[in-house]
Amino acid sequence: MEKHKIKLIVTDIDGTLGPVSTDRINEEYYEVIRELQNRGIIFGGASGRSSYAISRLFEPVKDRMIFLADNGARAVYEGKELFSVPMNLADCRELVRDVRKLPDCQSVWQSCEKTYFEKGDEEIYHIMRDSMHYDCAMVDDLLTLTIPSTKFTIYHPVNAEKIIPEAFWEKWGKDHQLVCAGDNYMDVMDLHANKGTGLKKIQEYFGISREETMAFGDNINDMEMLENAAESYAVGDAREEVRQAARHIAPPMKEDGVLQVLKTLL
Repeated sequence: MEKHKIKLIVTDIDGTLGPVSTDRINEEYYEVIRELQNRGIIFGGASGRSSYAISRLFEPVKDRMIFLADNGARAVYEGKELFSVPMNLADCRELVRDVRKLPDCQSVWQSCEKTYFEKGDEEIYHIMRDSMHYDCAMVDDLLTLTIPSTKFTIYHPVNAEKIIPEAFWEKWGKDHQLVCAGDNYMDVMDLHANKGTGLKKIQEYFGISREETMAFGDNINDMEMLENAAESYAVGDAREEVRQAARHIAPPMKEDGVLQVLKTLL
């Protein structure tokens, strides 16, 4: 690793910095992030979470951070939106109808500002509001919304990836991104939205190259991001596909593997 070259560090959160749906990370991360920022290195959280939820998790150091939110469909830096890639409103409504047909699944309609749920889907509403600190709103019917979704999430209490039938994948996988974001979450975005394309836009915005970028991840939705960072790390307990895609293997998330690597960098 050529330490002096790193100018941008982005890391996934759920499964990488802490357990999925965690409401806190090791407070030592804040000290390390401050030191990185003081050295002129841009630090970002890259997550399926909303920018609001990411900012709550990194409250002590959020002001100088970049948030690559909604699985790469939106980026915010110092309170300014750098870009967003919303889906077609008609597609969002059709997704609601299709998810209603799936057993035990619930819908999450993420807009740029708020996260919407409909009555009957209280389980995921309380997880995101109470544990993950999303800015949530409960509505009677998601089909009445007129704000496009930047990321539509299908939640299942056990395994979203396995419960979704092949017909759903065939229908939505042609023109949209479908990515697993943990056992309980399947995210649907615009075809051109993912963490990899989002990271590339951030690199272009700051004039930072792939060789000057470090990234951390653990799941399928991190793989494009890792490809766009020369110093790519999978945590030790990442999915095997991600471990194969990364240049380096960090210690496991349970051992604060990202924190260990960042300390080495400093």
